[in-house]
Amino acid sequence: MNFSSDKQFWYGNAPGMPMETEGHNTGAILKVDWVVTERDKLIFGSELQRYRLNDWWNASGTGMMMATNTFTNIKDGERHRYALFAEWEAQWSPIWFSQFGVRGEQVKMNSGKVVGYNDMAYGDPNAATSIPGIFNRSDRQRNDSNLDLTAVFRYTPDSNFSVDGGYAYKTRSPNLYERYTWANNNTMVMNMNNWFGDGNGYVGNLQLKPEIAQTVSATIQWQNFIESGVEVKLSPFYTRVQDYIDAVACASIGKVCASRKDGFVNLSLSNQQAILFGIDLSLEKALGQFTSFGKIQAKGVVSYVRGENTQTHSGLYNTMPLNAKLSLQQKIDNWTNILEWQVVDAKSHTSSIRRELNTAGYALANLRSSYEFQRGRVDFGIENLTNRFYSLPLGGAYLGQGATMGMGVPHGTSVPGVGRSVYISGTLKF
Repeated sequence: MNFSSDKQFWYGNAPGMPMETEGHNTGAILKVDWVVTERDKLIFGSELQRYRLNDWWNASGTGMMMATNTFTNIKDGERHRYALFAEWEAQWSPIWFSQFGVRGEQVKMNSGKVVGYNDMAYGDPNAATSIPGIFNRSDRQRNDSNLDLTAVFRYTPDSNFSVDGGYAYKTRSPNLYERYTWANNNTMVMNMNNWFGDGNGYVGNLQLKPEIAQTVSATIQWQNFIESGVEVKLSPFYTRVQDYIDAVACASIGKVCASRKDGFVNLSLSNQQAILFGIDLSLEKALGQFTSFGKIQAKGVVSYVRGENTQTHSGLYNTMPLNAKLSLQQKIDNWTNILEWQVVDAKSHTSSIRRELNTAGYALANLRSSYEFQRGRVDFGIENLTNRFYSLPLGGAYLGQGATMGMGVPHGTSVPGVGRSVYISGTLKF
């Protein structure tokens, strides 16, 4: 916790809020490549990952807020993964290539019994109707049988043109915080379980099912450096997510969460339906080789993605709006100099349930230079050359002042981007 001079330190007679987290992750992968013929290659493998987590908050002070017990947020959390996978790669001809893959995975999850800071505020953890008691008496063990499938092809008729396309079926089980955080009657505790950066409070949901995403995508690439010095790459995609894990009002899944009046909200999670689609376009053009100015190139990257919860018709949280990077690059002797423009559109398609903030569009200019010598390189530059003030579309809500628990900061302020900054770095090879 950050208890700097701009933060609230005392909560009644409690000096701060101690929080401890300990995790252990042990894993192993075994993979075998088998070249069957000149055309065919098989890959077999297995993966093991054993993950344990304890998240507890020691008592602070003597009052009812954070005493007298140690608050157990997640106790003996387990998320173990066991997987088998296989791939078949085939080079059918000089111009056709394919890859098919399958992965079966078992995800086993569990957690231990919990207790609040005290029985008065949170309830007796052994009682059948208290908040920790209901959680402790529930069946917390979960076994998810997940399946992943991929099918990819590549068509390369010549060295200047290629097309990649494919289909993917991917499954993700919830994480420990999504399933096993339990306290829904205290805004302070719910704020501590915010891993989104949106300033809201969250409580988990034991009934969450794994997400299943199906994606169709392609990449078309054309380049002709010898004649025209041009490279173009176009990559569209479309994804439909079944049982997408999104924020929901607590009442919609039968929970009664603490209310608040600071503009933020307390939420839980549930399985919804969602789609995402978009396109990436990159361009590169050699502008010429000049005796006095060296080699000049222009580059550009444009990205667009739109995500929508198809049940609520709301935007998906933390989705980047339309954005582009354009640059002019000069190479002369050992020098590389780059003038870069970054342009970002306004963000208005946001997650309404989370009260995600809209942000205005902006444009930034950056200057970068590097000098390369035999044993290393020196890089330096200026970012946000004009010192433009802007809000980060993916920055979340500003929570920088006020209480350490995330309470006391008015809703409605975005995290600003970095102002004008100068950097220098060096790389030495030996």
